[in-house]
Amino acid sequence: MKARLLTNIYAIFALVLSASIARAQVFSTSIVSAEMAMGVQHGSSLIELDDGSLLVSWYAGGKEGGRDSRILVRHSLAGGTSWEATQIAVNPRECAAESWFSNKTLGNTVLFQDKENIVWLFYAAVEFGGWSGAHVDYKISRDRGRTWSESHRLTNGLGDIPRSKPVELGPHELFLPLSHSALWTYPSGARLEIANGKIVRKISFPIASSKCSHPAFVAFDPDRVLAFLRVRGGGKLQGIFFDPGKNGWSIPEATNLPNPDSAIDAVPLNDGRILLAYNDDGTIRNPLSIAVSDDPDEQGAEGSSSAGGAFRKLRDIDNELGQDFSYPSLVRARDGTFYLTYTWHYRSAIKCVHFDANWLGLNPIIVGR
Repeated sequence: MKARLLTNIYAIFALVLSASIARAQVFSTSIVSAEMAMGVQHGSSLIELDDGSLLVSWYAGGKEGGRDSRILVRHSLAGGTSWEATQIAVNPRECAAESWFSNKTLGNTVLFQDKENIVWLFYAAVEFGGWSGAHVDYKISRDRGRTWSESHRLTNGLGDIPRSKPVELGPHELFLPLSHSALWTYPSGARLEIANGKIVRKISFPIASSKCSHPAFVAFDPDRVLAFLRVRGGGKLQGIFFDPGKNGWSIPEATNLPNPDSAIDAVPLNDGRILLAYNDDGTIRNPLSIAVSDDPDEQGAEGSSSAGGAFRKLRDIDNELGQDFSYPSLVRARDGTFYLTYTWHYRSAIKCVHFDANWLGLNPIIVGR
């Protein structure tokens, strides 16, 4: 009788311990740009490298558009809490190899590591005027962002600015989201054929919408890319499909999420849903929140083919009265957890948040479906 009682007690203890472990949540924060004294820290991009470490890039200057602006990078071990020393990847006044003129200022950054483990750094570079005079320049690194190549020019037209990470259409082809804001305003995607760190072919595919900018791409497979679009002046976040086979875009459709004219980012989950970082307000960049799309099985054929779609807010990442949080960069790591960098407190710093599905209340994430 006593032995049976002890067995039952052990079984109950094991169940309680198991439930406690199952409910354990991952959530931690750190300031990436804490050691920098410059007034503006903005336009970050975040990737998980092939060795499991993190790499963050952003631009910093005395003010937005300042001539002292430079692009910085910083490494962290997995977990995003122990950051190495900040390095300069692009110096103020640096000149692209294809240009006679040095840059007046620098802007948004985008990181990507390709199948050959080459890291690409795309960024906005202004030679004359303001952001309407920007080009997209780039560098590569063959040692996980420790050292960088010289700068090269990607786009020659004025007004091109990157924001979100590219997606892969094939082992040697990237699809890079861009915005154009010179004589005409429109978002676009640039198909880039790459080989050993070189761009051997590039084609631009504009989206016919002057009211949208800063697309964020989600690739479900090589035959279907979904883009979410920032809305100029505010409104409802827009969605649109790209068919790589036809090189054509669908018509933008409104989602049920607000957009205060601010950048967003998104990643696909294994079960077909989409996790999206956005500002859950139609007029201000506060709070910064996470939402998930409807389960595709519950939408049916009509819902799964819709570029708009419905999202469900999960929770706020940052929500502080009178503050401003913007320009998220979201990744899902190999261990299934998520990392997010964003501009914190009116561009005074870059913040990194590490969290998991349990913290989001997202479970279950169905693997291999």
